[in-house]
Amino acid sequence: MTVKAAMDGMETPIDIADTFYGTHFGDIHGWVQGCYAPNATAAKGTRASTPPAPLPVPETGRDRDKEGRGRLYATYTKFNPTSSRHYSGRTSMVVDLRKPLRPQAEQAVATRDSNHHTDEGDEPKTPGFRQAVLDEFDVGTALDYANRYSDIAYWRIRGREQQLIDFYGSAQSDTREPYRTENVNRGVAKDNPLGRLFHDAATKKWGQLHPYTGN
Repeated sequence: MTVKAAMDGMETPIDIADTFYGTHFGDIHGWVQGCYAPNATAAKGTRASTPPAPLPVPETGRDRDKEGRGRLYATYTKFNPTSSRHYSGRTSMVVDLRKPLRPQAEQAVATRDSNHHTDEGDEPKTPGFRQAVLDEFDVGTALDYANRYSDIAYWRIRGREQQLIDFYGSAQSDTREPYRTENVNRGVAKDNPLGRLFHDAATKKWGQLHPYTGN
């Protein structure tokens, strides 16, 4: 996606991250490790505990919408009273930005709860789970899901999902039995190069629910 965006003359995730962290020249190692503070508030090379507030992300021509639509990203939880464990997940939906967002976020979660989306992680299949409950949500401009990495809202929801999983006891892939959650796998792989970026974006928006658990 980054290479294609660069060839098309669009901002890439690296470009956007440079704006977000105050880095430059696509310094992937620097911003993934959180080595930079905003240029306006600290000397070059100063470590930042949290990233500065993000600037608006320019819309691409294909995603610019004249009818007030946007893409909403949401996290949710499902509780299994039989095992006393939670499942944490995320979803997204194109919404009308001129209408109240929370009801649309709740609808996105309800739709995900009743109709599994094949483009994201598996939902729990075990009978007995209670209805999915909305956790947090945010909105972006990527009407085409393929352009989701241009939405800081997407970064935030990815980070929030992983923090939720860790908050409730970590994914089964990270622990030994007895398992503490219904999440078989992590929402963000430990070695995902954008893992720290996702975590910091979520923390800046909603506060840190759980410390970073990536590599």
